[in-house]
Amino acid sequence: MHIHFSRLLIGFVSIFILVLPTVFAKTTSEEVGTVIVGLKTPITVVEEAQAINYMDSGSVELGDAKAKVVSCIEKFSFRKKSIKVDLRCYIVMDDNAPGIMEYVAILIGNEELTKNFDEGKSIFPPRNGLSHWYGNFEFKTSSEKYSWINDQIYLGKGIEMRGPNSPKGGMAQYKLYKLQN
Repeated sequence: MHIHFSRLLIGFVSIFILVLPTVFAKTTSEEVGTVIVGLKTPITVVEEAQAINYMDSGSVELGDAKAKVVSCIEKFSFRKKSIKVDLRCYIVMDDNAPGIMEYVAILIGNEELTKNFDEGKSIFPPRNGLSHWYGNFEFKTSSEKYSWINDQIYLGKGIEMRGPNSPKGGMAQYKLYKLQN
């Protein structure tokens, strides 16, 4: 019995090792849209390692789906070398159906990031103090026309960020990608 189990285990592990890399190697991404969220208020630190922010403007373009960002609440968790961002937004689709946009990201920056953000300077990863800015987006809507956005997780790549003190207005802009096997 022990020999059969060992052979079965070795066979399973061999298949796993041989097949799994080819499955992941074939994963590709396709750019499918953009998200822009307006940043109007400074970040409010609520305790040593956490902060919040509120937003009330922006837009979503995802394939032929378009939406207006109505309001968002954002929570920051400050880690040793990174910042985790957790964002929830109420959106309205272009067919007037309500929706929710959820976003979780990791940002890796340095003191230059904080300085540039506070001064309202444009930050373009991987420069200006921000070396890493990626996350995942999920959308939920009651729209029948756009119900397909409920069934996908999108990779978000941060493109540009400006703090609320910018003469151009504060904003965060992302490109959205759909992963495909």
